[in-house]
Amino acid sequence: MSQVKFNNRHKPFKEALDARVKNYFEQQHLKELGNTRLFIKTGILLTAGVVTYLVLLLLHPAFVPFLLLWVLMGLLLACIGFNVMHDAAHGSYSRNRKVNEILSYTLDMMGGSSFMWKIKHNVVHHTYTNIAGEDDDIAKHPVFRFSPQQKWYWFHRYQHIYGPVMYSFTSLSWILFSDFQKYFTRKIEATGVRKMNFWENAIFWGGKLLNVGVFLIVPSLVFGFVPALVGFMVMHGVLGVTLSFVFQMAHCVEDTRFPAPDPGSRRIENEWALHQVATTANFAMGSRTLSWLVGGLNFQIEHHLFPRISHVHYPQLSRLVQQTCREFNVPYQAYPTFGKALVSHLRHLRHMGSVR
Repeated sequence: MSQVKFNNRHKPFKEALDARVKNYFEQQHLKELGNTRLFIKTGILLTAGVVTYLVLLLLHPAFVPFLLLWVLMGLLLACIGFNVMHDAAHGSYSRNRKVNEILSYTLDMMGGSSFMWKIKHNVVHHTYTNIAGEDDDIAKHPVFRFSPQQKWYWFHRYQHIYGPVMYSFTSLSWILFSDFQKYFTRKIEATGVRKMNFWENAIFWGGKLLNVGVFLIVPSLVFGFVPALVGFMVMHGVLGVTLSFVFQMAHCVEDTRFPAPDPGSRRIENEWALHQVATTANFAMGSRTLSWLVGGLNFQIEHHLFPRISHVHYPQLSRLVQQTCREFNVPYQAYPTFGKALVSHLRHLRHMGSVR
């Protein structure tokens, strides 16, 4: 494991926040996990995905509807990832561990790896957020320079232009490269990956084959290889762009920080919770529609502070977090709209590309 440590000996901010959140759930007689609204949403999204897939295969639509249905499939897979997989992988979907485990496999259906995700996201990203050399989410170097601690190359001047194009390859990268790199090196940045057991190996390889089989081979038998490949690429392109923007806008914007540990002690001079607030931003908190679609990931500050609490509670928790931030004089970064957060992300890319 990484040797970076936080100053958690005294953590008044987190202790005050934990007490406030605990009191909220007790007073409201609520569980911290998913509820009926989340279960209904899961049914809607999974049904919509299956129906869209069957319409593609059975109705043989014309070229334009064909492409639009693949676009819709990519968006639905992203929504399933945000709403279902993400909560399940954190163990916040259900009190039943088996339910959480099974629903986390929806990531394998998309071509990713739920095993690797739980390490790279739950452990590495949520612990070492925005720390270069530790956080795998900003480890896209040399293609991207997200952090001032990363080496500058001349082509980073243009990363705010080529970034959205490259983002379209995110989910394809999972299938073809990044998961395999982690699998064979057994390492995610500075964090080791334990050896997989038989079933974990079967799910890892089976998920890769399932994604290609369901979304490329079967459509090839119906439409021919070239149209199926076009649809496959469109679906993954939409999926990749959607995933990338939602996650990057939470951490790689103008107002978030990229702390560097002390070179000697490998220590961050902040308690972990304060580090999370400093490195994370919210966006479009007033949009119920966007919150529904992205699984509450527009409330990333709340998610990073309480990753084991389901996203259905984040709008209410945000009031408590903001109140606590005001009391401790801690900046709470939030962009009023999706568009403003997107612009801030592109500006951050441009700034990182212009400053050596």
